[in-house]
Amino acid sequence: MALPSPQSTSQVPETEKDFDLLKCSKIENGKKEADVDLPTGYRFDPSEDEIVVYYLFNKILDRELPITDVIKEISVYDHDPDELPNGDFKHGCDCNEAFYFTYTEQIYSSEGKITRRTTKSGYWDLDGEEEEVKYSNGDITVGFEKVMVFHRGTAPNGIETDFIMHEFRLNPLIVPTHVLNDSIRAKIERYVVCRIIHEGISNYQPTFKLPPGWTTRPVDEGEPN
Repeated sequence: MALPSPQSTSQVPETEKDFDLLKCSKIENGKKEADVDLPTGYRFDPSEDEIVVYYLFNKILDRELPITDVIKEISVYDHDPDELPNGDFKHGCDCNEAFYFTYTEQIYSSEGKITRRTTKSGYWDLDGEEEEVKYSNGDITVGFEKVMVFHRGTAPNGIETDFIMHEFRLNPLIVPTHVLNDSIRAKIERYVVCRIIHEGISNYQPTFKLPPGWTTRPVDEGEPN
């Protein structure tokens, strides 16, 4: 399906016409995960808009990322979630979240063109409707978020597991027209960030310092650290 024309005056809301995505997402000097060393109690726990603006958009345009290697690139839908490296589930307040860049795959079914959500032994089932991701909790929609739960088996009779995924895609309408080419358009349509949470577990280790990235929040006062 063809993408809508970015920043067309008939499609972009008034509040988004003057939004400078290139400027607000710019990072001067990205760092590797191992080079970031903040005190214990900090986690890589970015907000939804930070994932879209600072990581997904910059990755699509091959620009500098805040932490260059904190979000790995992997074919998420080629793997069951329990096949993903356990060491990747170290982010978030409970240290049970993993972040990945991945491509989605469009396939044809009896329902028409759909996105493949199946894996080797199960499938990701959509939980609710796709939600808009707003920039700094304002009026500008920078992306969209789907929440899915992994089921083992064959749809619609699979067994629900404790893996939850938040999939983020970029809003094509806010991408400046002058940066577009065929490659960028294809990435905007298919490239996403997946935030996978393994509910019910915690990989928290009191003596282990987790890299926070540029978009971290400390654990709330009163929580273990």
